[in-house]
Amino acid sequence: MPGSTRRPYQRRPFDAANCTACGLCLEYCPVMALPPERARREMQRLLAGQDSPLLRACTSCGACNLACPDDCRPANLILDRWHEDYLQHGLPARAAYFLPHSRPNFRTDIVARLPADERERVARWRRAAGDPAARPAREFLFSGCNLVTAPYLTFSRLFDGVDIRGGLDYCCGEMLFRMGLYEPLEGVARRLGYWLAVLGAERVYLLCTAGLHMLRHVLPQYLVSNTQYPLSNIQFLPYLQVILDRLEAGDLDPVHPLDMTVSVQDSCHTRYLPASNGRDEFADLPRRLLAAIGVRVVEAPHSRGTSLCCGIAGGFSHASAYHPVDLLRAARTTSRDHRRTPAGATCVYCAGCLEMMSVARLPDPNRRPVYHLLELVQMALGEQPRRRQGALARGFVAGTLRRQFPQMLNPRRFWLPPLPVEPDPAQAI
Repeated sequence: MPGSTRRPYQRRPFDAANCTACGLCLEYCPVMALPPERARREMQRLLAGQDSPLLRACTSCGACNLACPDDCRPANLILDRWHEDYLQHGLPARAAYFLPHSRPNFRTDIVARLPADERERVARWRRAAGDPAARPAREFLFSGCNLVTAPYLTFSRLFDGVDIRGGLDYCCGEMLFRMGLYEPLEGVARRLGYWLAVLGAERVYLLCTAGLHMLRHVLPQYLVSNTQYPLSNIQFLPYLQVILDRLEAGDLDPVHPLDMTVSVQDSCHTRYLPASNGRDEFADLPRRLLAAIGVRVVEAPHSRGTSLCCGIAGGFSHASAYHPVDLLRAARTTSRDHRRTPAGATCVYCAGCLEMMSVARLPDPNRRPVYHLLELVQMALGEQPRRRQGALARGFVAGTLRRQFPQMLNPRRFWLPPLPVEPDPAQAI
């Protein structure tokens, strides 16, 4: 087991010179969990540039980096292999439906099915992001593409008076990052760097842990010119910390403690992030927030540094390319991991995890509810959340069946075109 549950991402090649092929990274991997001898053998195959089942099974969660005693960055080895495969062969046609700047994609289809008031809220966030009359904005909450698919989470006094901006065409590129698509990710860094520079942003809050990690640490490493759009000069902060501070200060009274026990689905990106105080682990933040509203946590077998992906990363490998069977299998595995606890519900703090953990109830039928942390806080404040997880899951599945399945046998391969610095107004969402 590693001594820490956090290790920052570095855009550097795998350190093959210092790797001893000890296999500890693959023993610790929550997906593979290989026995020692096989772990060493598979690591030797990867080092030799050979094929390995890891190249399909990996969810690029970064857990292996925590276990490496020499900080060789084994996760980067997988990403580099995927990157080489992309440059040579492109991606299968079916992958397009899940890539952030393709149109249509699974998120655009979900937004199209939203109730009218939620679609209007998403449109308002997008107008505020791109309308010159709305600039500047030194401080705001960045919606992120995950929150755009579940805008009802912001129907609460937790967001009264909060300036929210963003849209799907301002995606942070997390899926590109975890697929090793480095050149497209450089385009995302340019777009967001330019956008934030035009807004004059100084302090940006996020609810999405993936977006927080990408903007705070990953994208600055993918900017071709850091001096032109210096993301490193902007503070990127978790909005959950704002909520916790308000609760602890008594600003959100009255609070009615919830008599609940939950397991917590940790975002993969918590492995890279410190808490706001720079000392604790980021995974402590949602647990402190749950304690503040009287919710007890029972840890799932895989949590914090060993957490399993919610399911979407089951399709990140290029051999999978978002094959629906891989997505459902990964989501079911995580759902069953949580059901091994005596908790009465599963709590997530990422809207993307909310979507996939809700989808997981289809291949893993069970009555355990899935709550977003925001919903539990709203309940403790006496509010009634909309609870639209079922519709979210059905929209995801319906879009996959309608859009992606026809591409399953399509032999076409494709490469992503360069991303313009400014979004196309005709496709803006």
